[in-house]
Amino acid sequence: MATVSLDRFRAVLTAEVRKTLSTRVWWLLFLPVLLLALAQSLLGSILQLLVPQATDTSSILMLAGLASALTMTAIVGAAFGTLLGTGDFRHRTVTLAYLTGSRGQVLAAKALIAAVVAGMYALFLVVVGPLLGGAALGGQQLPDVGRLAGLGAVGVLVCALWGVLGVAVGTLVTNQAGAIALTVGYLLIGENLIAGALRAGDGSSLGDPSVFARLTPFLPGNAGDLAIWEPVVSSAGLGAQAQFVLEFLAGVSAPPPGWVGLLVLAVWTAAGIALAAVVGARRDIT
Repeated sequence: MATVSLDRFRAVLTAEVRKTLSTRVWWLLFLPVLLLALAQSLLGSILQLLVPQATDTSSILMLAGLASALTMTAIVGAAFGTLLGTGDFRHRTVTLAYLTGSRGQVLAAKALIAAVVAGMYALFLVVVGPLLGGAALGGQQLPDVGRLAGLGAVGVLVCALWGVLGVAVGTLVTNQAGAIALTVGYLLIGENLIAGALRAGDGSSLGDPSVFARLTPFLPGNAGDLAIWEPVVSSAGLGAQAQFVLEFLAGVSAPPPGWVGLLVLAVWTAAGIALAAVVGARRDIT
């Protein structure tokens, strides 16, 4: 029985991969990532030209540029996941998809593909961005390989998780335009408004954030931003100012360690997929 289920899942996964590769969506979304890589490399090149001796400072700022680009790439990954989750409903192929395998298998296959593609976006950015900057100057001073690899690994995980969470949203909100607007709108505007409301009137500037302000690192977007920004701020050697800078960059109060932010985002992703599985199993598709 287990072998039969595994074979069916492989068939479902193969079908989903073919459907994904047969469309232009996955590689068209590489274009904004490429633009982010170009912008990041341009920033690093300009810094190196202006301050050629300040290699430590320019390396940290280049890492900061990469972190900023990764937070935007996470949005691209979430958008891809949402498109993938709503694709069968938009093209009215959902019945055929569910004939290939169970609804849970279809959801799992979409989540796996979204995680891989969104992670590839982040990996592309981490590899190509610094290389483009180095090529622009014929050998630019790059950030320490260890720092770059650490930030890149976190960025890949965050983007992969957002890809899966996008699939969950696309399964719950089957209207493609509505799901995209919800996902991207929440990340760009909605969560900033929620975080701003939670932080309004607190005493964070005095080192005493309110109970509501302390909830801001546990919002999904902020959690991912915290995980990405924390290694950059930690490596900058800011001392007592590190927490204040991290709060500003991630838009949170009383930030926990970066690994906690990554764990929080993973919990949100797991909850989203679980809810999508329950709702998807009960949805009438006739």
